[in-house]
Amino acid sequence: MYELQGKTMIYRLDSRGRSISCYHRQTGHEYIHTPGAVWKLIYAVKNTERVEVPVWAEEQRFSVQTGENQLTLCYDGLIGDEGRRIDAALKLHFQMNDLGLQVWADLENRDPEVTLMELQLTPVSGARTLAGEPDNDFIAWPNGLGRRVRRPAYADLSTFAGFRKYERHDQYHTDMDALYPSDAASMQWYDWYTGGEGLYCSSEDTTHQTVGLHIERDAKLNVLRFGFIRYPMIDAGERFTMAPIDCYPHLGDWHAGAKLYRAFMEEKGGFVPPVNPEWSRDMTGWLRLIFKQHHCELNWSYADIPTMYDELEASGLKTLYLLGWEEGGFARQWPDFRVDERMGGEKLLREGIEYVHRKGGKVLMFLSYALIDHHSDFYLKEGGDKATIRSIWGEDIPFAETYCGEGTYRKIGNPAMPMYLACPGSPLWQEKMKEAAKTCLELGADGVLYDIGSWHPYFCYAEGHTHAKPSHSHESKAANYAGLREYIKTFGQDKIILMEHNTDIFGQSMDISHSANTQPPVRLRSPETAQHATDVRDDLFMPELYRYTFPELVATNRECGEDEESYKAMAGFSFLYGLRFDMTIYRCCGSLRDIPRYAAYLKEISALYEQYGDFLLRGRFVDGDGFTSDSENVLVKGWEGCNGGLAVSLWNPTGEDQVVNLCSCKTGRAVTIIVPAERVAAAVIDEA
Repeated sequence: MYELQGKTMIYRLDSRGRSISCYHRQTGHEYIHTPGAVWKLIYAVKNTERVEVPVWAEEQRFSVQTGENQLTLCYDGLIGDEGRRIDAALKLHFQMNDLGLQVWADLENRDPEVTLMELQLTPVSGARTLAGEPDNDFIAWPNGLGRRVRRPAYADLSTFAGFRKYERHDQYHTDMDALYPSDAASMQWYDWYTGGEGLYCSSEDTTHQTVGLHIERDAKLNVLRFGFIRYPMIDAGERFTMAPIDCYPHLGDWHAGAKLYRAFMEEKGGFVPPVNPEWSRDMTGWLRLIFKQHHCELNWSYADIPTMYDELEASGLKTLYLLGWEEGGFARQWPDFRVDERMGGEKLLREGIEYVHRKGGKVLMFLSYALIDHHSDFYLKEGGDKATIRSIWGEDIPFAETYCGEGTYRKIGNPAMPMYLACPGSPLWQEKMKEAAKTCLELGADGVLYDIGSWHPYFCYAEGHTHAKPSHSHESKAANYAGLREYIKTFGQDKIILMEHNTDIFGQSMDISHSANTQPPVRLRSPETAQHATDVRDDLFMPELYRYTFPELVATNRECGEDEESYKAMAGFSFLYGLRFDMTIYRCCGSLRDIPRYAAYLKEISALYEQYGDFLLRGRFVDGDGFTSDSENVLVKGWEGCNGGLAVSLWNPTGEDQVVNLCSCKTGRAVTIIVPAERVAAAVIDEA
């Protein structure tokens, strides 16, 4: 047995190199239930179809080196699948510090017949429960704004990662995997927690290379493996040293993990909050409109912009977001963004934007950061065929969505028209994105939104790009966005850049992030089922995870105006978290006059946003910090003001008026507020 002791934990490995103890000294709880493997290596055999062959840790021999608070497992020569001998060396380092355990690896490939593709490290392996009650265990998972997984040792984790059971490697395991940086993993950390304690798991990669967040469940034993995946992709003669991963036990719930990650990102991760123009911070929402559909039908012309804005302004919103404004329409001819003569031409579009400006409003315009149409001039005439991501099979990677007209055969009888994904490591693509932004800004737009801005970081096998390895294809993306932000600001410091999706290292270059869809819990969408509304710990969506970790980053909620069925719940949920409204009336083809009750409610909420703007718009989201609430039926979130003080946003999803008693933890000041049925409210607890 090998042992490391620190202030917060004791960690042990057995003679086979398996984890057998992760003991939280502050609580006296043992997290490991059964011995578990702490690594697995995947290799590819060259010139064969075998591209993901395992090396199992339990089948390897190793020696041990020890140092101060450190031990290293040394593997010189590995045994692969079916007994194949791999000429490679692995050193696995375990280091105990004041916070807990750090693990990293050195990998060397000396074998000319294989490529070492990925290394899965799961230092805390064989875990079942934190405090002996699995029903009270949760995982805070950074998908989008955040997801919550209840009873993870007994849950089908693959469903939370978007996989089907048939896509698992065997019938005995389910995995929850996501690649950072992307909307699938907006941050490179997660937390296994219960009410009074938890385990913070984080990657400390400062290079922004692709890393896999990985939790594996053994479905026979109901135990978990916690860790991360690196993708060295090294050939003979190459070495790889991975960035460390952290496994830190803590007191308190996931908020403790959020503070640890935020500290890392500020100190080492390169995170610097953006300085946003005042109008973008104060914006309460926009109306999203598709002018020309994928099937080339026109919903509006540029001449309709003044009317659409007047209807928008009457609802309390002041920003129009234009999609399908270009010649090809929505999802065609990208990235050739040209003004459409059929919709009125450049003069009419400029006049529409100028009208909005005279009325005190703003206009945003759509661009796609990721998609290339094979029929575009860019692809056929400008070398765009060299800008696409190439898969391990040497093919462009397709992306297809179906946007149908009045018929059915294109929807159910014919494959969708594919676009192809652009590689951030293509300098040509970056210049094309600047060119597209210039087109919009010279038309008078106040900002551009790059759609699919934080899409899945596919590995790119194309030649001629800036990335050294396929897994490095997105490492330049943070710098790309920083460059785009700088370029856009040359048109005026009040011009803004936006991105679809949330990702921390990209978000710091954005004035606003267009979040993925976050819905209120199903049972809170109607007053009949909304009693005891604060008992939402096991609900899927968890926007407080990202909002608490990076409260400065302005974000929208997604598709807030699809219809009126649950509009009060959607609006209330968004207001609770300070998410700006993305109004998508009937698939972005309707106007606010089509939903008059919702429009009236938006005006009411926008007025509340503005009244408490120093907190809800320009302040800092603090979740439940700094106050107490006695209500079981009203959800309450806290806000630190831009000039100090503390306020709260409240949402009552029930069908009855509710009385809420609030108290400041700092000053003891008590506030009582009545929140009407199916309504929102705000209140200042501590004055600035």
